[in-house]
Amino acid sequence: MIDLHSHIIFDVDDGPSTLEESIGLIGESYRQGVRTIVATSHRRKGMFETPEEVIRHHYGLVKEAAESQFSGLELLYGGELYYTTSLIQKLESKQVPTYNNSRYILLEFSGSTPWKEIHRAVTRVLMLGLIPVVAHIERYNALEFHQERVQELRNMGCYTQVNSLHLLKPKLFGDKEKQYKKRGRFFLEHDLIDCIASDMHNLTKRPPYMAQAYQVVLKQKGSTIANDLFYHTPKTIIAQ
Repeated sequence: MIDLHSHIIFDVDDGPSTLEESIGLIGESYRQGVRTIVATSHRRKGMFETPEEVIRHHYGLVKEAAESQFSGLELLYGGELYYTTSLIQKLESKQVPTYNNSRYILLEFSGSTPWKEIHRAVTRVLMLGLIPVVAHIERYNALEFHQERVQELRNMGCYTQVNSLHLLKPKLFGDKEKQYKKRGRFFLEHDLIDCIASDMHNLTKRPPYMAQAYQVVLKQKGSTIANDLFYHTPKTIIAQ
């Protein structure tokens, strides 16, 4: 499997704090069958503003340690880019990373971003010649159970990503992710997802769940779609 959305670089955002924690998180992902992981640390003004050179340096340390420990593993560089008006300028001047230096970017919004703003944002990114992979679409209230809006994003040329956790069955009581799980499973049912990724941050509250999510898709949609969501489409996105 290929994981397009992860927070595995230590001490740069709300992911791992130490190199050891990074390796532990990557090791669990590897155990679940993931062999390519894109490090997509947050870039968000006013919240996650670690200098790019620091992120790259820590990424290099994680990559060297992880690839030497886990046979066949490949780590690639990217970023989860929170949309603001200043992001366009940063993309134009290449101050923030695309997926593995490709034409694709992982684009994030707040959960309350209005539909018109999402539409306007992806239009501006597309006009730069870049292709948005819209991060965890199940988190956006504006897309909740709106098949037509999600499909419009795809028709425009965007790709949609859903977090692995949000394909799992909601718990009856005390499930803080229940709303997102209902949305994620709705999008799966209606064939509105282009790729599944972990958005993993740690081994406690936000582990990978890639193996479990794969089994959900396999059972509901079959092996062809499961392999598309977890391997073939992600492979296209990271290709240079």
